Amino acid sequence: MPSPRPASPPCPTLRSFTACAAVALACCAAMPAQAGRPLATEDAGVLEAGDCELELYGAHQRLRPAGRERGVSLQGSCGAGHGVQAALALQTTRERGTDQAGRSDGGLLGFKARLLGHGDADASLTLVGAAAWSRDGHRAFRRDSLAIGLAGSAALADGLTGHANLGHLGSQADHQRSTLWALAVEWAAAGSVDLGAELYGDDHRRPWAGLGLRWVATPTLTLGTSYALHTASGRARLFTLGLTAGF
Repeated sequence: MPSPRPASPPCPTLRSFTACAAVALACCAAMPAQAGRPLATEDAGVLEAGDCELELYGAHQRLRPAGRERGVSLQGSCGAGHGVQAALALQTTRERGTDQAGRSDGGLLGFKARLLGHGDADASLTLVGAAAWSRDGHRAFRRDSLAIGLAGSAALADGLTGHANLGHLGSQADHQRSTLWALAVEWAAAGSVDLGAELYGDDHRRPWAGLGLRWVATPTLTLGTSYALHTASGRARLFTLGLTAGF
């Protein structure tokens, strides 16, 4: 979840998507009815001590005006106890059709720490943060960004859950600071299927609007897909597909 381009969406390429995920763009699925993958909005759930998840996701993004980018990310998350969860993510992307065409590799070290709430039925608040790094081509790895923020989740009605994010992202690549935000609503449409809708962005640009679907195939395997559209002119689009395995 690489510097943002002027007049671009808040997370203009997949290379910066991982950095934004530190606060407002999620990388976890910790509760049965919650945001996180495949949605961008982070949930407040934290893995219990000794519980781990492995996520594998692919993404395709259409850039403005005619560029395209494809990427694959792999993330491992584990509960460390006392309401704390740690994560390590790696990703690679290929961009074509722009003046920055080429390959980029990167990663992220992140954490979640529960501040309020202890169960699925409780309103919950979690501190989230991460440091992201990347390299273009054969260059040395460099630190891209640091992020810190809050993720909240609460039951709105029977089968309906709301999520909200607010955070701060500091990018070393372009010397820019951003306030990130995200709002999402999830509906437990069936026993093993969740549907979600979200809106997310920052204080510099127009937001993204997205839809997501999550299918719990087995108690330890979840499949997910999402589609997001940038609301500014040019209509950048992002599609993701992947799985989460618990162990």
